[in-house]
Amino acid sequence: MHNTETNTLAVFERWTARMRTLVGYWERLLRWILALGIALIMFAVVFHVVGRYFFGKTYMGTMELVRYTMIWVALLGAAVAFGSEGHIAVNILQDRLTKRSATWLRIAGNILLGVFLVVMIIGGFEIAVRNLKQISLGLQIPMFYPYLAIPIGGISMLFYVLMNILDSLTQLLSLRG
Repeated sequence: MHNTETNTLAVFERWTARMRTLVGYWERLLRWILALGIALIMFAVVFHVVGRYFFGKTYMGTMELVRYTMIWVALLGAAVAFGSEGHIAVNILQDRLTKRSATWLRIAGNILLGVFLVVMIIGGFEIAVRNLKQISLGLQIPMFYPYLAIPIGGISMLFYVLMNILDSLTQLLSLRG
């Protein structure tokens, strides 16, 4: 390898390590939020069922709380699944290509996914802001908070896309030598 290629590879490896550290902290935070969200869902459902069957009363916002928490858990959980590569992938074409071509295909796929996620983040934020003054019936909270799950989930997934692109570029540079 030439000296400039070695320097470029070292730069990508440093950036990848920094990005991996940042994403690691983010993923730990997401996992705690997901655990709290799932616990909140379980508590709210039990509270609702006990209230209905034993006391004949239910709080109107309980099922709304479950619904909105599930939206947050689904989008943040998708980001965590994406990070651990637990999502669905079709690798038929990728398995038939050379390592170099498969890496380029991964980069192209991640760029397309990144574009989709940027559109999702922008659109989700616009929807959240547009619903800032709309109040939910049961919980009496601005609908901004449930809709905010879309851009936050998108940003979380975008972290992993950027990480994957950096990994692929580092892999391409190491294949040169």
